[in-house]
Amino acid sequence: MEAPGAYTGMLWEYGPTDQCYINTTVEAPCQQGYVPQYSVNASSIKDIQTAVRFANKHDLYLVIKNTGHDHLGRSSGGNGFSIWTHYLKGRTWHDSFVPVNAPKDVSGQPAVTLQAGEQWVDVYHAAATERRIVVGGHARTVGSAGGWLTGGGHSAWSNIYGLGIDNVLEVDVITPTGELVTLNPYTNQDHFWAIRGGGGCAFGIVTHVTYKTHPEPDHIQAVLVQVNATTNETLKEALSATLKALDIATAAGYTGYGYINQLNTESLFPAGFGAILLKPNGDDESFFAAAAPFLKINNSNGISSLAFPLIYPRWIDYINVYLTDQNIAQNVVDASRLLTPSVIHNETANEALVDMMIEHGAGLNFIGRVNTTGRSNTAVHPAWAESIGVLSFGTNWEDEAPFEEKQFKRQLLVAQSERLGEIFGPTGGTYINEANPFEPDWQNVFWGSNYARLLGIKRSIDPTNLFVCNRCVGTDIVFEAS
Repeated sequence: MEAPGAYTGMLWEYGPTDQCYINTTVEAPCQQGYVPQYSVNASSIKDIQTAVRFANKHDLYLVIKNTGHDHLGRSSGGNGFSIWTHYLKGRTWHDSFVPVNAPKDVSGQPAVTLQAGEQWVDVYHAAATERRIVVGGHARTVGSAGGWLTGGGHSAWSNIYGLGIDNVLEVDVITPTGELVTLNPYTNQDHFWAIRGGGGCAFGIVTHVTYKTHPEPDHIQAVLVQVNATTNETLKEALSATLKALDIATAAGYTGYGYINQLNTESLFPAGFGAILLKPNGDDESFFAAAAPFLKINNSNGISSLAFPLIYPRWIDYINVYLTDQNIAQNVVDASRLLTPSVIHNETANEALVDMMIEHGAGLNFIGRVNTTGRSNTAVHPAWAESIGVLSFGTNWEDEAPFEEKQFKRQLLVAQSERLGEIFGPTGGTYINEANPFEPDWQNVFWGSNYARLLGIKRSIDPTNLFVCNRCVGTDIVFEAS
């Protein structure tokens, strides 16, 4: 967002009363809301260092904002002092990058170094010129070196190359004392582990990140899938089978994004499941392997299904068609979990999830198995090693909706998180960048068994707890749904 106080989710701007909207008159009283009162438009590393030291000296509530896409309100904060890194732009392409302090026998590899304000759409277009692939997000304006990175970063390329953090070779961060440090496996292994999945700004302010780059494939195969139903009974049958079909499609190497629609909604789409799946260099054999379980759902009892492939010559061609920014200037929040085979093939759990979907609708913010090579080298929830997608139950409200409606929907979100906790059990986790901002069991659901180690590292590098944000490691900032 190209304004220091603008956020993708409007709920992170508005205050509790005297709210001002796009059509509010100039004479109306307006509160500051949740927008920080002061913001530093950082144009250099020195700007960030000076601002951090100032916040430390005066014990200020420090907020870090890159693009303002954070679903948990972590880049916003009432009565806060903000450092805004959006205009720190720059890309450096490397043919043979070697991390700082690496042993002499470490070979260089193709990579790109991105400054904090770089956004994915710009990175992708630049990468296309270089004939390279960078493992990034499926939204145009999300920052490539901010919260997407520290939260793990799922990608259309995750089946092959892992999460975004699995492709990080080096990160430069500003510490709570204002020092610029370089993190990689050869400098500070604990801090490097924590920044890759530790979430938000808890472990420092990223100024640069260096990602591996990969060669372009011959083509991108995209597969459009639609499963429709006409009654709640047939919808239940269709969704149960669809969940199981996702296991087969992801095993065939496809990633993607999808939605689940209720009956009798105002949506333009029919009741059922829809998705776009994709695979680099996908062919007829892989298509039929992935599509077969969806097509098998098709019957004469009120369920219809289809799947058909499309070919795009290059990744940038796919990007130009499908890459969007959803939920801009809305109040969307999600309760989510990492979808796993052990849950979808458990009939009791499968039925419970389908019941939730029929009642509330749902989204699959990501579909795909993630390459788990080196998973223990990053701080994300261990459930990522088994996950085949991110399942979310969202809610939204009009800006001018009554306070009671907003409160009800926030509390409903908490109830949904609690129900998901029952279904997935104590080892269930989620993708923290698309999680419930009011998640009741957040330490466990966000990081699981990794939380204890993260908390120890946090206390060692940030003993005064300067870097805080909603439901971040070691924080005392915990937004409530009431």
